[in-house]
Amino acid sequence: MIHNIEEKQKMYKRQSPDAGMFSEEELARLIEQVEEHQMLHAPAHLKENVLCQVRKQRRTAQKLQLFSYRAKVLTGMAAALAVLFLVPVGERETNPVSDSNTKQVSWQEDVDEIQKEALERQEKIEQTWQKYQEEQEKAEAREAYFNDIEHRIRGLAQRIF
Repeated sequence: MIHNIEEKQKMYKRQSPDAGMFSEEELARLIEQVEEHQMLHAPAHLKENVLCQVRKQRRTAQKLQLFSYRAKVLTGMAAALAVLFLVPVGERETNPVSDSNTKQVSWQEDVDEIQKEALERQEKIEQTWQKYQEEQEKAEAREAYFNDIEHRIRGLAQRIF
């Protein structure tokens, strides 16, 4: 019966406002437990796994951003071309037939020039994107190289110590 009273007193002490604090007995037990058994350690490749997941998320975000940018550019180009073909340019003369042929040829030349400029801009965008991807690949290769060196150094340090 006395044993039950002591257990209840311990239980009330745990439920007191100082519940976050260890009693001296509990602290001594914890110290003994840590000395006898080692504490839990994080998995060996946890950092690498987390960094790998972050890199994947960044790549996915970059791809999504690129897709969004390309979609906006293509939509803008389609709208510009639609406006060019649907909106009449200047006033038309109904009398002279030869003037209408001349205007039609110059109008077609203007359209061809605009299409040519649009294609040149698209090629520049593609070249810029290619350079960006190459730089990203180089950066990833560099990072993987340094991670490999770091891993080897840590392995060597573990073997030495």
